Amino acid sequence: MSDFNKPRVNQSFEMVRQYIKSSATPTCEVIDTPTHYELTTVANGQKHLFAYVVAHEHVITVGFNTQISDADARQLFPERLLKMMNDHRRLEIRDAQVDDLRKDIQDAIEQLKYYYDEKGWITNA
Repeated sequence: MSDFNKPRVNQSFEMVRQYIKSSATPTCEVIDTPTHYELTTVANGQKHLFAYVVAHEHVITVGFNTQISDADARQLFPERLLKMMNDHRRLEIRDAQVDDLRKDIQDAIEQLKYYYDEKGWITNA
């Protein structure tokens, strides 16, 4: 029997979407559809992917900027998320995993805000 639960996948997508959305500033570019939310920062004429979430049939995919160095990633992302990430800084999360990973995802997004601010990759103007 499948562990597929479409309403649960949608709930998981919406939760992560809200975490990412909370980082948006007026200068950010956003893709916002019922199954895809993506936030790209724009600062000093440059664009930097912040994060995205995509709802699939059985999982959600959460992705982050691949330009972040491995050394910085070890500082930004909780160890559990790092172990789950592929080489493209993407996570595939089954609906049953989301509650367990909620705090790690939220912490990673908070750390990314500080990192992007320090790099000058996010502005409020």
